Amino acid sequence: MLPEGTDSVGELRYRLRCIDKLGHAFRGDERLLDIGAGDGGVARLLRERVAEVVAIDVEPSDEWRNGDGVSFSVADAEELPFGDEEFDLIHSKDSLHHMEDPDRAIHEYRRVLKSGGTALIVEANRYNPIFFVHMTKKLGHEHFSQTRFRNLVRSAFPDTRFGTFEARLVPQAERMLKVQEGVENTLERVPGLSRIAAYNFAVAAKS
Repeated sequence: MLPEGTDSVGELRYRLRCIDKLGHAFRGDERLLDIGAGDGGVARLLRERVAEVVAIDVEPSDEWRNGDGVSFSVADAEELPFGDEEFDLIHSKDSLHHMEDPDRAIHEYRRVLKSGGTALIVEANRYNPIFFVHMTKKLGHEHFSQTRFRNLVRSAFPDTRFGTFEARLVPQAERMLKVQEGVENTLERVPGLSRIAAYNFAVAAKS
């Protein structure tokens, strides 16, 4: 049985890969802020690894359901409605590039994060050859280059581990998930391809 908010095995695989590839060891007792929660499916998956998830987005979703350590609300990440140092973890996937002032948002991430806490940030790579067409400003997306992403995160979190990974959500490819996984793993091992990988990520510590 698929988790609530997840429509297919392929979507579940994709979402889990985007969490697992960060290489972060969850303790299980954390309070986590999920920024850009969308339909809430990822927030529910994160809840399986932490004690509490507070999930926000600028627009509500009909799929939101509070309960069992997960709560949803409408909020703007550029002006988070939380006090200083309220969260042990922040999770932000494909959110920063949508914001009018991502520099302000990244400093809001730091403000609400506890000392010793960690921000897990994932952004699609503007220069990935498959993603490039729909990541241009002409089509309403202004995704970050790897350099811009790293400079943005470092401006608030000097102590950051950066990396890249491959992950795709391919509709109607349920019978080829093992092949897809193998292709993604192989691409990650190719020397020199990290600058055009599908995703850039940051595991940013607040010291």
